[in-house]
Amino acid sequence: MKHSVVLVILFVVPGLWGAATLGSALTASTDTVCPGENVKEDGEEHPGPMRPGDTGCAVLDGSVSVGTRTYEQQRRVQSLERREDAMTGALLLAYGTAGGLLVWRARRPESDRD
Repeated sequence: MKHSVVLVILFVVPGLWGAATLGSALTASTDTVCPGENVKEDGEEHPGPMRPGDTGCAVLDGSVSVGTRTYEQQRRVQSLERREDAMTGALLLAYGTAGGLLVWRARRPESDRD
């Protein structure tokens, strides 16, 4: 009994995490958001999502600037992050589902099996 509980936890927890990650990736906003300060063409900083024509985005690591990105670069980075999250979520969900089915199949009484 204890072994099956451990096995279920080893499969259900990653499966739920994967479902949450996949759901988050699929419902993520398509707005291009700068993790730091947006800079307009005229050099003025502004809050909120980036817009086409914004010349720079300060990329921050905590409170330290580690580089800049253009609007297109930031848009591609966010798109790549969403795809990676979707792939990770799908893999974890598949792992959890397959493992859960294997545990369930192994726990079925002999009389129920084909």
